[in-house]
Amino acid sequence: LLALPLATFGAAGTDSHQADPAAIKALFSQFNGAFNDHDAGRLAALFTARADFITLGATTVHGRAGIEQHMQRIFVGPGKALHRAATLRNIHFLKPDTAVLYSDFETSGLPAPDGSVVARLPGFYDWIVMKHQGRWRIAVWHEADLPRRLGPHRPR
Repeated sequence: LLALPLATFGAAGTDSHQADPAAIKALFSQFNGAFNDHDAGRLAALFTARADFITLGATTVHGRAGIEQHMQRIFVGPGKALHRAATLRNIHFLKPDTAVLYSDFETSGLPAPDGSVVARLPGFYDWIVMKHQGRWRIAVWHEADLPRRLGPHRPR
């Protein structure tokens, strides 16, 4: 999933940035674990203090504390049966301490307006992650629905 240039930041002979794709993958995994465990506190701790969190409905939540409160309401309310299977698609470094992460996800357990449960809902994440004091954190988190395909995917 990762191109070789991702591990080439820094001076020749150093490997300080070679660990960064692995650290970002770990952040992605930690987020998905906290999400599927419905642990709002653990999930919010993965964000920067001033992060932006943009949901499927374009609701924007600012700050780690706001993200924790928002997700707690989701996890004990309409999203108490939510589960996401997410697959990391790509990490693109903008600078050695800033990267964009792209991934696909599939949500299950989402309540429909009529009270039924939506079987599967495909979606897409795009995040901006930043390294601060040696730790990668999510600075901007955005999720979007993907249209449901009626047939096999055909690349353009």
